[in-house]
Amino acid sequence: MRRKTDEDRASAQFWVLSAFLAVTFAFGGGARGDIQSLIFLRPLSVLMCGFAIWTIRPGVLRASKFLLGFVAAIFAVALIQLIPLPPSIWALLPGRGVLAEVDRLSGEGATWRPLSMVPSATWNAVFSLFAPLAVLLLAIQLRRRDLSRILPVLIVVCFVSGLVGLCQMLDGSRSAFYFYEITNRGSAVGLFANRNHAAVFLACIFPMLALFASEPVRMVDHARVRQGLAVAISLIVVPLILVTGSRAGLIAGAFGLLAVPFLYRAPEIEGQLKRGARRSIAPLVIVGASVLGVAAVTILLARGQAFDRLIAPGQAEDARFGMWGPIAHMASGYFPFGSGLGSFQQVYQIQEPLSQLRTTYVNHAHNDWLEIYLTAGLCGLLALVTAVVAWAVASLRVWRQAATGASAAAYGRLGSVVLLILGFASVGDYPLRVPSLACFAVVAAVWLLDGMRSRNGHLYLLRNKAGAGAPEIAGS
Repeated sequence: MRRKTDEDRASAQFWVLSAFLAVTFAFGGGARGDIQSLIFLRPLSVLMCGFAIWTIRPGVLRASKFLLGFVAAIFAVALIQLIPLPPSIWALLPGRGVLAEVDRLSGEGATWRPLSMVPSATWNAVFSLFAPLAVLLLAIQLRRRDLSRILPVLIVVCFVSGLVGLCQMLDGSRSAFYFYEITNRGSAVGLFANRNHAAVFLACIFPMLALFASEPVRMVDHARVRQGLAVAISLIVVPLILVTGSRAGLIAGAFGLLAVPFLYRAPEIEGQLKRGARRSIAPLVIVGASVLGVAAVTILLARGQAFDRLIAPGQAEDARFGMWGPIAHMASGYFPFGSGLGSFQQVYQIQEPLSQLRTTYVNHAHNDWLEIYLTAGLCGLLALVTAVVAWAVASLRVWRQAATGASAAAYGRLGSVVLLILGFASVGDYPLRVPSLACFAVVAAVWLLDGMRSRNGHLYLLRNKAGAGAPEIAGS
């Protein structure tokens, strides 16, 4: 038997990151700032940041300066919005006339206020950044082999979320398997509070399974086991997405399935790729037919709530799409400084159109691109443009590289697809405001960045030089 080398052993950062991701999905499945589990998750996130900073090396910082700089800019925008300003300045900012009028009528007089209309909500936004920051600081320290080991961890977490959703459906709307007080009872939300977020995460399992089934193995039987697991999990996940009742999840699932043929490669056996061998499309055809069959059966058995909601016209909750116009107009009134990160709920109530008034309140714009424009103004738009351009450039590079199941480029392609799915889902919802999905997006971004930096199709390992701070790249 082959002895394990130092390259085969997972690093301490890998185990810490894996454990932290599991905890984040267990306790950070909701986007609300008053979830009780955040009392535990947020201090832990700060501790994880401290551990990561303690173990990080200067060479790693230089190699990941773009991602670190982007996160630092987000922190800077949020903190700047919290700096108290004299009334002679903040009263001149766009959209602050209502606060000035309140101060005048209440007799408060000259009051120093920050740029944010709702400082407490902006502080909550700052605290919410520590969980994804911890994941970033840990992930950029991993060797590329350790980065590939994160994939099975995420697949297991996603599958567990699906199984929890199945238990919720079997146990009824009052099931103890619903972990959040404010949630979509009667839907398979899994480890989340919102069915859209649960379904979008399940949709991402298809491209992850495609790469999992492409990984090199020692024996043909091992490859068949991986492929069998990928098919079995896919067949279980398809009806779970349908019964969530999430239309966004259904469309995201279609994106995920369409990405499978582009990510799957015939796995290498014992590290040797059979030259001249043509990749068979038979497995993909079988998987595709099986998935469509399971979806059809689920719909025919009247459990395809997501499909029913997609084709059913006149849904009352479709009013969320009618909010986008007023929100865009509202955002122009706060431009270029924005109303303050996290302030949407209170700010929207100030100018909420009479036609949109209901017995429920609007907690988010259900379009994160638009909400960032409202709350962060010009800085938010610049951040969005930067993120989209960076994703496009990195994606173009990784998709132009040769990729096998073990290559950094293959993981870069997976990261590209996952970020595309999450970005699309953000058009009609707010998945990246959920701590667990924000951390998931960070892992995908690190995969993409690492794939873009890879020199060729082979998987490289980052190994620290003895006594040196900069990492050395060595072939596997």
